[in-house]
Parts: sequence; structure tokens; C-alpha cells
Amino acid sequence: MNRDSKSEAPVKRLRSRLKEATADAILSAAAAVFAREGLHAAKMESIAEQAGVSVGTLYNHFTDRAALLEALREKRRHLLLERLDAALAPVEGQPARVQLRAFLTAVFAHVAERDAFMRVLMQLPDDAARSQNKSRILAELNRRLDAILDRGIRAGEVRPEGRAFYPALLMGMVRGALDRLRADEHANPPASAWAEEILRVFLKGIEV
Repeated sequence: MNRDSKSEAPVKRLRSRLKEATADAILSAAAAVFAREGLHAAKMESIAEQAGVSVGTLYNHFTDRAALLEALREKRRHLLLERLDAALAPVEGQPARVQLRAFLTAVFAHVAERDAFMRVLMQLPDDAARSQNKSRILAELNRRLDAILDRGIRAGEVRPEGRAFYPALLMGMVRGALDRLRADEHANPPASAWAEEILRVFLKGIEV
């Protein structure tokens, strides 16, 4: 490698970081503008102005409104999975009920902290992009649940009968609770209590 190549590497890293920071700023601005003005009324010019970039820069990062929405969905998917992994790491190897509590608490905490943009997005009918994003999220959630449940079976804590249905049953309970929370932001009990109640009911059916 010559000297010029070595000197270019820090510049490329800086450009990459700047590009990523600009994209994050645009996404944050888009979420705020979509929430304030509505998904259909919001203008790309308003998003660029809120982000502090030119409209041309915005389009260099995201080709259109659909690309922005997909990037926002993807960002929130990553945030959920990061929260889950951070919650599960300290309880790795502990009993299944402890890990399931951490899992459910993280999911409901994520939902409870949803911003105004997400509330707008949740009201939209499913399209292909949203359905695909949901499928990816569900696959990641199931992968984490599978590891917890299989460890519980090996430890003699969880019944092996019906194991194939456990993730679907648990996530069905979660979706039902989330539908209730979305319909009523002031639903009683709060999100944290939903997580504990779902865990209590679910464990009655699967624990040895």
C-alpha cells in the first residue's frame, strides 16, 4: 500500500461517518415532520429544512417518501432488537421464566416509548413493505424466544409437549395486548403490567 492510500483511509472514514450522521438527522427530521403534518401532507422540503440540509442532499440519501418510511421502519426494528439483546444479556443462562420476563419487559417498554410518528404509522393499512418489515421483526423475536424455550426444556423447566407452538402462542398474546394499547394510549393496566400478566398466564401452560 502506498502513502497516498494510507492517507486517504482516515478521509474515507470521516466521509462515511458524516454520511451516516446526515442520514440519521434526516430520519429524525422525517419522523418529526410526518408526526406533525401527517404522512401524506408532509413535504420533502419541510423534512430537509428540519434536518438542516438541502433538498438535493435529502434525495441523495433517500430517493423518495417510500424510501424514507422504509428506513424509519428499519431503524425502529434495529432499536427494538438492540433493546432486547441488552435486556437478555444480563440474564443469559438463568431460568426460562427470568429470561422471558426480560424479553417481554423489553418489548413492552419499547412500545410504551413509541413516538408520535410511530402512532401515525401504526394507523396505516399494511402494505408490502410494512408486511415484510413485520415478518423480519417476528423472525428475529422468534429466534430469541426459541433459544430461551429450548434452554428451558433442556433444564427441565419447560414442557416439551407443544414446543412448536410456544412462540406463536406467546407472540399472539403480545399482539393482542399491543392492539389494546394502540387503541387506548391510557389503557389500564400500563404496559409494564401487561408484560407481567402475559408472562404469568403463559408460564401456567408451559412450566413443568
